[in-house]
Amino acid sequence: MYSPRKIIFWSLLLLLTLVGAAWAIAHYAGGYARFLELARSISTGQWIVLGIATSCFYLLDYARLYTLFVLLGIRIPLGLGMRLTCVTYFVSTLTPTAELNIPAMIFMLRRYGVPAAETAAVAVVKTFYMTLWVGVFGVGTLLWQDQVRLPPLVADHVVALTAPALTLLLFFFCLALFPQPVLRWTAGRLQATPDGWGRQLLIGVDRGVRAIARVGRSTQRAHFLSHAACIAFVLVYVFIGAALCEFVGVPWSAAGALTVFSNSLLVSYLAPVPGSIGVTEVLTNYLIDPAMTERGMVVSTLLRTLCSYIVVLPGAVLLLNAVRAAGWDRLREQWKP
Repeated sequence: MYSPRKIIFWSLLLLLTLVGAAWAIAHYAGGYARFLELARSISTGQWIVLGIATSCFYLLDYARLYTLFVLLGIRIPLGLGMRLTCVTYFVSTLTPTAELNIPAMIFMLRRYGVPAAETAAVAVVKTFYMTLWVGVFGVGTLLWQDQVRLPPLVADHVVALTAPALTLLLFFFCLALFPQPVLRWTAGRLQATPDGWGRQLLIGVDRGVRAIARVGRSTQRAHFLSHAACIAFVLVYVFIGAALCEFVGVPWSAAGALTVFSNSLLVSYLAPVPGSIGVTEVLTNYLIDPAMTERGMVVSTLLRTLCSYIVVLPGAVLLLNAVRAAGWDRLREQWKP
């Protein structure tokens, strides 16, 4: 599935990203000693508040997953859902496009009897729904108020930077609402394709498109709850960011915080580096204060730590344990064409 060259390229890119992020955090925070000094100004009670909010953040991620699977008649238990959350955050940090997300989810859920097509459909819908709502909040708040400005380099190329995401969103909603052309194409190809890997792939595409359309066109309550969970997810992220600003000493108004941190979350979804590592921290610092202050860097780094990095290591451990339990040889055999 992945050639050695591709694995080496992604590994080098991830390494360069981590080194660049470590340098940027130290540079803008005034060194790691200064970073820790400012972080220690957060009291125990304030960390408890942040811990509760962070727990809500990840529970909402599970709620987004749960409600979408319910639309396909599948119920994911809380424990399994939280393990999936950790694993998907881990694999999403490995490449800029988070392309390992779907295979990892399929692998984790296969042992529980969840079909691959349904898993892939939920993973796709979950990503695009979240991207939609993050975009609505991010772009909408930038247009609504003038307290926060994008960096000139970003502002001058905002159309080019957002065009790929907008194109994919448009394609996704066309597929979800009007799947008939693709289904007609797969039906025709299936009639002409003999048994083998190609036919299995076409069957998977057909089932996946049908599942996406079933979710996207659903009028069940769970569908609306999935959108509500997306909105709440953004607002909890904004709350954590605003609370960190208050605790570290760079308070924002509610409207300003909504703009700053909804766009911070938008950058984390769109930045073209593995896991958006470093880029999100630096740009969030700029949005907090274009002067790129030490306190702003502490806020942006702690925000990313709480809302992403904190579950990366558990996700790696959980995935490796699942792979070990499945057996490397058996796993390679399952994914062999």
